[in-house]
Amino acid sequence: MSITRKNVHVVMSLIGGTILKGTLVVERTSRLSDTLNKREKNFIVLSDYEGTHHIINKRHIIKILEIESLELEE
Repeated sequence: MSITRKNVHVVMSLIGGTILKGTLVVERTSRLSDTLNKREKNFIVLSDYEGTHHIINKRHIIKILEIESLELEE
């Protein structure tokens, strides 16, 4: 991981009922909300815990929660 970026563990709910758990990469000095509110970027990349990368249109996100630890079990 880069010195200027950090991984943020999240649970994300999308339109259609899909729920994804994984990590987003954000600038080290930014909050998750800052990354989501950037107008110049319409898409974000979520890497799930199985190694799959999801390119997500930010307009399709209903809810996103930052989690402290790897809460893999439901």
